[in-house]
Amino acid sequence: MAWRSQLFWLLSLAIARSSILAVYDDYRLPRALESQHYDLRILTHLDELRFVGLVRIHLLALESTWNITLHVKDLEIDEERTTVSSFQDTNCVTSIETHDLYDFYTLHLCRELVKDEVYQLEMHFGARLNSSQSGYYNSSYTDVKSKKIHHLAVTQFSPTFARQAFPCFDEPSWKATFNVTLGYHRNYTGLSNMPVLECQEHETLDNYIWCKHETLLRTSTYLVAYAVHDLQNRTIAEDNQTPHRKVIFRNWMQPKMLDKEMPSLEMAPKLITFFEDLFQLNFPLTKIDQLIAPDHRFTAMENWGLVTFNEFHLGINPNDDLQTKKDSNAFTAGHEYAHQWFGNSVTMKWWNDLWLKEGPSTYFSYMAMDALQPELGRGEVMIAQDLQNFFAKDSSGSMPAISKEVRDPAEILGQFSDYVYQKGSLMFRMLHKVLGDNVFFQGIRSYLRQNALGNVIQMDLWKSMQEAAQQGNVIPADFNLSKAMDSWTLQGGYPLVTLIRDYTGTGRVKLNQTRFLRGKETERNSGCWWIPLSFIRQGLPDFENTIPQASLECPAETQEVRTLPDPPSSDEWLLVNPQVSSIFRVNYDEHNWHLISQSLWNDPNFGGIHKLNRAQLVDDILALASVRIRSYDWALNMLGYLRNETEFLPWKRALKLLKDLGALLSGQEKKNFKIYMQQLLSPLYKRFSKLGLILRTMPATKEISFLRFAYSQACHYHVDDCIEQAKKLAKSQQEIPSDFREVAYCSLVEEGGEAEFQEVLTLFKNATNAAQQQIWASVLGCSRDFKHFKEFLNFTLESDEKSIRHCYLSAVKMALSKDYMTSQTINLILGQAKIIGEKFKKKELTGLLLSLVGQVQEPMELEQLNDQLKDIKAFKEPLKEALDLGNINQQWQKDCASDFSRALEIYLRRTTLL
Repeated sequence: MAWRSQLFWLLSLAIARSSILAVYDDYRLPRALESQHYDLRILTHLDELRFVGLVRIHLLALESTWNITLHVKDLEIDEERTTVSSFQDTNCVTSIETHDLYDFYTLHLCRELVKDEVYQLEMHFGARLNSSQSGYYNSSYTDVKSKKIHHLAVTQFSPTFARQAFPCFDEPSWKATFNVTLGYHRNYTGLSNMPVLECQEHETLDNYIWCKHETLLRTSTYLVAYAVHDLQNRTIAEDNQTPHRKVIFRNWMQPKMLDKEMPSLEMAPKLITFFEDLFQLNFPLTKIDQLIAPDHRFTAMENWGLVTFNEFHLGINPNDDLQTKKDSNAFTAGHEYAHQWFGNSVTMKWWNDLWLKEGPSTYFSYMAMDALQPELGRGEVMIAQDLQNFFAKDSSGSMPAISKEVRDPAEILGQFSDYVYQKGSLMFRMLHKVLGDNVFFQGIRSYLRQNALGNVIQMDLWKSMQEAAQQGNVIPADFNLSKAMDSWTLQGGYPLVTLIRDYTGTGRVKLNQTRFLRGKETERNSGCWWIPLSFIRQGLPDFENTIPQASLECPAETQEVRTLPDPPSSDEWLLVNPQVSSIFRVNYDEHNWHLISQSLWNDPNFGGIHKLNRAQLVDDILALASVRIRSYDWALNMLGYLRNETEFLPWKRALKLLKDLGALLSGQEKKNFKIYMQQLLSPLYKRFSKLGLILRTMPATKEISFLRFAYSQACHYHVDDCIEQAKKLAKSQQEIPSDFREVAYCSLVEEGGEAEFQEVLTLFKNATNAAQQQIWASVLGCSRDFKHFKEFLNFTLESDEKSIRHCYLSAVKMALSKDYMTSQTINLILGQAKIIGEKFKKKELTGLLLSLVGQVQEPMELEQLNDQLKDIKAFKEPLKEALDLGNINQQWQKDCASDFSRALEIYLRRTTLL
């Protein structure tokens, strides 16, 4: 009977262990084990586009367990060679289970792992070098001279792709040290996060070597990186190296790029120095390799010691890249090197708090750009763009919180949206403006020091900031910063603050907050935010003082009354939120709006109102009109001040918002809108030199974007002689600067016929780089000849060359902005939807659909869009965002289009009389 009892006990135990696994369906790894160190050996066969590997993972048992669960995806595991051992004995694997949704790979063991013991898991594996630009993937380039195809192997592990390259605990909180050893043919170069320690001959393969790299400090799997390639090195000049800590920088690129100017890569040493000084924390590695990959999933990736860049997105053509592209490249470099502190050193525990690394890396990149090249003022322009995007996107009611739970790899990848980057940046900017320089940087430095090489949740950031703020006496002792800031990160949307003044001399103001929403949503009181309040009066327009004097709290009162310590007189305006430090809209009482408008119209200095606030006033008044809180008559009257506006930011915001409204008009209303825009733009156009003379009066770099914007808008609306000047420039037979090439030739093609179309098509075919191709593709989108345009689009869409294929997007976006091409272009896009979904990524598809839906005027067209795209998987998320915008536009046409058109008529009659 004894052996039967023992057998029964063993069977019961096996069933119990099996049932425990069967009910385990969490999306996070079990926490019974802790990975401490990886020994990783990867042998790469580039001639066969495959790799084999061995990993030994040192594990500490935090509690006793019968199972080891880690991540594996698309790897062939040699299960016969999988072992689990400790210093005392060897365990055995009884069975293996997988969970496809979460990529779990679970080893059932024959003996229990004992708490506090250290074990070693050894696994052998292999796979093809894939073509998905994730995990360990295959890329290639064609030598310009020999036309030979060269293959290279590169990693992209963020966010959840390390599991495609080796078995691992692929969550950001599972930090460990790594020893990486790479095997490859000696004709290639191997790179990893750390410098090479030693190399030796392969045991059996001729001309193959093994190179062991130094130990990588404690890090998350998504930041491990390696590559095997035959790219060439262009070392950064000695005078660009960091002056106080020697970090060796190398740039790896294909031969054709060696003589190209790449200022964004040359910035790297200066960026490291800047961030070391700013954060008062040294960069911990001794080398950084910058590798330019011919193909890459993202624009760039911040891996420790091996930063990778996407060649397609890297501007390397100084004579052809637009200034906005050069600015974008500088931002990308700053962003990746800010990540060395935010993300690499201090890492979020889980992907719900992705904003904790993307937000500060975005914000501090802006700061670095302005510090290294203050004369260009690029950071402020990008902050203004983030504000514009945020206020537009988050008014729909469908945007989620930037800190939200994500459960599987698809949801995690979906977190990487422009919205999370931009709102995350605005959160750090809010902290900066609310706390002031000294306290903010004290808090940031403390946060980085205390959590170096560790993992955090947003509470850890709030804690560091709270301590610094209390030491600096900028917040009351009982103020809960965590609760205040959570109101911004744990919910979507933003508030509208309504301010009503008492003009009898009491200094009292009545304030309340509601959620600002556009479209059909009616629950405008949903949501509540902690809102810092800084008041600026006309007599003392100190827009640098952003530390709040008061706040609106949660739960929100229906109305709060505050008495201002230094109130404005009855004939002075009052403004809230200097520099738009916090992300909320403001609606003032009618008299205060009138005082603001008077100041904008009549004061040469606009009353001292900061340009960011001027841009936001334009945004707010148009948004309030769109939900019928203010009238369009009032809004257009205030916007008339723009004829005196000298700064780019208010102009850019105003014309983007107005252009979006104009796209929804038709018939006589459309004609009136064009006349209105001509009147509005004419003073701006006349302020600058003639476009045809641009070659004689080359503008300063800082002015290029504003000039390009002014000329393109003026020609778009046929202001004065802009079209004739553009055609004159295009026919000048001279080399036109890239920033003005599109506007010049667009007018030529739009006003011309087949000859002009063919001329530009020839320029496109003869283009020597992607930047030129993009410009000529956009120009062809200005054509009125749909037959030839369609042939061009079909050619680009069917091309195997990435640079040519992306010209499809440039061309159709331009065509969608032209009334005469909109309908045919929309029909063509919908007819090609399936192939478009296969050719482009989600971000590109979203941008395309938003451009398309912005031109849709009829509800039937929106229904047609949904019907034709809803069953195409690639369009699932882009379509949802596009339909949200489409529904908002439809609601605006129903509720507000007639008011807007009537306001246009009144404004035009008024200006005609003047």
